[in-house]
Parts: sequence; C-alpha cells; structure tokens
Amino acid sequence: MSRRLQEYMLASASSGREVVRAGPFTVTITAHDSNVYVNYAIPDPGAEPTPADAAALVEAFTSRGRAPRLEYLPGLAPAVEPALLAAGFVVADRLPLMQCPPGEDRDAPLPAGFELVAPQTEADVAALLTAQYEAFGEPAPGPEHVAANWAKAAQGQIQVMAREIASGETAGGGMAIAVRDGISEVAGIGVRPKYERRGLGAAITLHLTRAAFAAGATLVYLTPGGEPQERVYARVGYRRTDSVLFLSYEGAL
Repeated sequence: MSRRLQEYMLASASSGREVVRAGPFTVTITAHDSNVYVNYAIPDPGAEPTPADAAALVEAFTSRGRAPRLEYLPGLAPAVEPALLAAGFVVADRLPLMQCPPGEDRDAPLPAGFELVAPQTEADVAALLTAQYEAFGEPAPGPEHVAANWAKAAQGQIQVMAREIASGETAGGGMAIAVRDGISEVAGIGVRPKYERRGLGAAITLHLTRAAFAAGATLVYLTPGGEPQERVYARVGYRRTDSVLFLSYEGAL
C-alpha cells in the first residue's frame, strides 16, 4: 500500500510541473510559484543516495530559484534520511498519514448558516484560495494561483468552499486531488480564524472525502498539520496508517 501511495504522490506532484531527475530523485518544480509546498523531490523506492547525488539534488532546486525540499514515505527509502542529513538537510517535519476506507466515513453536520458550494467561476476560486491562504497564514494569492487552480478544477480536482449564507463571505474550503488509479488526496483544508471552532473543517473534509469516493476513489488519504487537525479528521473516519517525512536544506549553498 505504501508503494502505491508513493507512486500516486509522484504522479500528482509531476502533473503540470517541470520534472527533473537528480540521481535517485524526481524533482518537481512549479514555474509560477516558489512556495516550498509545491516544489519538492521524491526519492525512488530503495534509494541510497551518494554525496554527489545530494549535491545534484540541491543544484536542481537552486539553479531554478527554489528551496531544496523533499516529501516522501520514509519506509520506502530508509537510507535517504541519514544520507541527506549528512549532506546538510534537516527534518522539517514528520507528519502522520491518515486514510479513510470506503464506508468508514462518519457524519459531520454543517453548522447552521453555512453552505458548501463548488466554485463556478474564477472569482469563486479566488475567494476560496484567499480563505485558504488566510487560514494558513500565507500572503494573498495572485492571478497565477487562481488560474492554476481553475485549470485543475477542469482536470478533475474537486474543490469546495464553505460560505456564510448571510454575508456571502467564503469562510474556508479545500480540495480533493483528481482521482488517479483509485486514489485521491484530500488537501488544503482551511478555515478563516474568525470562523474556527464551529465544525466547518470537519464538514469540509467529510464532503470532499465522500466526493472523492463518488468519483471512483477506493483509497482517500490526507496529512494533518498537527494534533488538532488529526482529531478533526479522526472524527469523520480517518485513522493513522503511515507517516510522511519532510526534509529541507540548510547547508551552505
């Protein structure tokens, strides 16, 4: 199952991005966005990188104006972490990976006064991204981010926004990556700070999970950013099954 998930992650990361090989690593670069979360490398299963491989990995990022970073399932390539730590990388995070098997999702009612709607226009996508970016403490999205996410919706990505009915303001939202080989990742669940603690995060997650199943997924997963998020996802039927390792480079360039 881990191998299947890693292959899905690689295929998803490679879609619409520049893909570069550096030793036993596949590096994915997003041309319009320098954010570290959309520029990262994934090692081959069983990779045993040499110092030269690590240097080539760093060069693949820095020559394109990007910060070196990896996201992967460490159990598939256990030799990567010690090799890259020796080369100047550090562990940026180690997060649980959670799955919700079909039929195990649990109801999470949408709070009164809110509705869940799919973006219908680029203006809707802009509102969705603005709410997400605010939730994550990121600068406001630019036109290039809106255009990229609008295009993803046309390619099968499931997007939903939670909207306050009275004001029409987008309170939060998220997406489920287009189903590939029966797998979908639920990601980007964010709620504006002033709308937190009302159950919106759980309702958004449940909606996207069920939408991914309806689109043909037999495996839906996500990676919570911390214990509070993990508790939210557990309420709607997710459970820990693996972990995801995030490495970033802090060596001399």
